[in-house]
Amino acid sequence: MSYLGIVEDTDTAKVHYNPNQLRRKIENIEELSESIRKHGLLQPIVVRPREHGFEVVAGNRRLAAVKMLRMRKVACHIIELSDKEAYEVAIVENVQHKTMNPIEEAIAFKKYVERHGWGGVTELANRIGKSQEFVSKRIQLLRLPERIQQEIIRQRITTSAGLEMLPLEKNNMEEVADILLSKQQLTRDDIRNIIKMSRNSEEYSEKTVTEYTQEIYFIDKALRKSIAVMKSTLVNFDDIINNIGDDWVIRELLMQYRMIIHGDIDTFLKLRKRLNAKVPRGYFMLQSDHRHRKAGHESKTNNTINSIHLWSTKGVWQ
Repeated sequence: MSYLGIVEDTDTAKVHYNPNQLRRKIENIEELSESIRKHGLLQPIVVRPREHGFEVVAGNRRLAAVKMLRMRKVACHIIELSDKEAYEVAIVENVQHKTMNPIEEAIAFKKYVERHGWGGVTELANRIGKSQEFVSKRIQLLRLPERIQQEIIRQRITTSAGLEMLPLEKNNMEEVADILLSKQQLTRDDIRNIIKMSRNSEEYSEKTVTEYTQEIYFIDKALRKSIAVMKSTLVNFDDIINNIGDDWVIRELLMQYRMIIHGDIDTFLKLRKRLNAKVPRGYFMLQSDHRHRKAGHESKTNNTINSIHLWSTKGVWQ
């Protein structure tokens, strides 16, 4: 990038922070400020021209340190960059200099891939000189509970331990985190054994979730088939109405029934849309409980509470 743009001293007041900067907080700039005071700014701040001055692309900490020293001029490498190019330059610098923690990297990668849609994991990995696996695993860290993410930022839980926790339920993640935080000098094998024991305790729960997902799939399949049948009926109904002739009384009557069919189609479409979010898991537990009793498992459901007869479609619409 050294052959692009120009390097010149710029009024500090005209250089502004990027509102979408990658790092959550700018911290520990006192030592950097002292270094700049003694030796000067060894590496110019990368900026791009904006409407009211210049926007930092890479070097937010250097700018903060310069402003702390109340320097009137700052050396800037001024380059014309698009939003995508500026974001890529910022990621590359921060990843290469290891100035971001793993969670900040994960957020930056996810924004590039999902929010902005600038490219997939493969393209981003090529841009920053990392493997696809590195980028994918960083993004997966954001599936962890906020508390565990904070412990990774504090370096009290390693990124590898966080990744090992991902298959666990949230409650089990929290329990494993408590164990890791209370123990000192655990080896990777120790951590894996702790997580493995936690996963074994979830075996019954995981089977229940799988059965629930399958039931949802079959219901959704039935709804889609029902919608197709009703739409086909609506087409045939229109043919009948078109061939009715001039008898407006019968036509009006049939049009009212047509509206009923159309309303039923809308109802089923809404049901499909809200199915996963609204149908209570207990709706399926009666069958699940019966299967586990046959297999010799202890029941974990209450038939009276979870009986399918207690579920009503009204709950889906609210």
